[in-house]
Amino acid sequence: MKKLKFDSYDGVCFLNGLVFFAPVALLVRTQAGVSEHVFFLLQALLSGVIFLGEIPTGFITDKIGYRKSLILAQVLLLGARSLLLAAFVSRSLALFVVEAVVEGTATCFTSGTGSAYLYDLYGENGYLVKTAHAENFGTAGFIISTVAYAGIYKISGMEGLLITTVVMDIIAVVCSFYLRSESSKTIIADRKEMWLQADIRQQENSADTMQKKQEKDSIRQILAVFKNKKAFLFVISLAIFSIAWLLINFFYVEKLENCGLPVEWMSLIILSYSAVQMLAEPILEKLPVGKNGKSGRKKLPAVTAVTAGVAFLLFGVIKFRAAVLLLMLILPLLLNLPEYLLMDLENQFVDETECGSQRAATLSVLNMGVNLVEILTLSASAFLTKIGIQWCFVFVGGFLMAIALLFARIQK
Repeated sequence: MKKLKFDSYDGVCFLNGLVFFAPVALLVRTQAGVSEHVFFLLQALLSGVIFLGEIPTGFITDKIGYRKSLILAQVLLLGARSLLLAAFVSRSLALFVVEAVVEGTATCFTSGTGSAYLYDLYGENGYLVKTAHAENFGTAGFIISTVAYAGIYKISGMEGLLITTVVMDIIAVVCSFYLRSESSKTIIADRKEMWLQADIRQQENSADTMQKKQEKDSIRQILAVFKNKKAFLFVISLAIFSIAWLLINFFYVEKLENCGLPVEWMSLIILSYSAVQMLAEPILEKLPVGKNGKSGRKKLPAVTAVTAGVAFLLFGVIKFRAAVLLLMLILPLLLNLPEYLLMDLENQFVDETECGSQRAATLSVLNMGVNLVEILTLSASAFLTKIGIQWCFVFVGGFLMAIALLFARIQK
């Protein structure tokens, strides 16, 4: 496959990765007087907004196009980060609430849109590698911001971290205007066919009535995907991946403490596993493409999900320090691989169900399961810690292996 060049999408991903306050995201709230309990409620509110906004924003995206939706998302993200800065400076809980709503709306416009945009531009053969390629730039930005945060924090405090992040978001908005326009030939053809059928059925109706009928048909067509058992498998799988990332992002530190390791190692661990994650692109680049490659890749979602599941299970039960540190470094990569393959299968599923003209809306519907689980897990975060974090890793590992078995069955 031809080597990918840096483009504006990579630039946006890189700039979005430059979240300088990320290592102390909790402190942004707590230093402004927000308790940890309220922090988790704010995160639950964020997930709730995403859950409610997935379908409406998906339809808006299919109307205005992927590129315009991504630009709108960047503008909203800039607004959210600006509100976060204002909330921290003013110590205003109300502004923190508004920030969560705006950030959730921004996430709605990117949910499924980036995936649909890349799938449209690069097709089935190039989608996986381009996705990993762009994600690597986001990871690179994250690594740079993690390294730089200590210096910025020492010089200008939390305000400096937030202001620097806002500046990067301004540049990201500018960069988003240089995104390539997606190919709309297929979408236009699908919509023309839908209009033609609607015209035959409703020749005597007005244009407004026909448009409403078409929109209702689109909603029915998208919801009809749940008649296919694959749709539920995607929803469950995405939910499990969401919980897995929640455990990595929030509870690595607790595992360090349980093993008697200093929490100061966390920054180095984050940098190290972020670098390891970047191996996803060259690994996926080695996968075969074309018809023969497609058949050869059928087993990969199951194989990679089993591998990730075993790693999570082991991470939950072992306490040998060297093994714990090794698993900390490779778990994110092992989780990324089946996740990327799942996203590829999602887009293929959308094509199979003839929902290509509403790709973003369909992907948003499938992503709603993730947001619903996030609301529940964030609201019940205290319960997760009570039963023991190690068992949470074990349960996720078991679920990942179960998902692998289900994928193996449907891919036969």
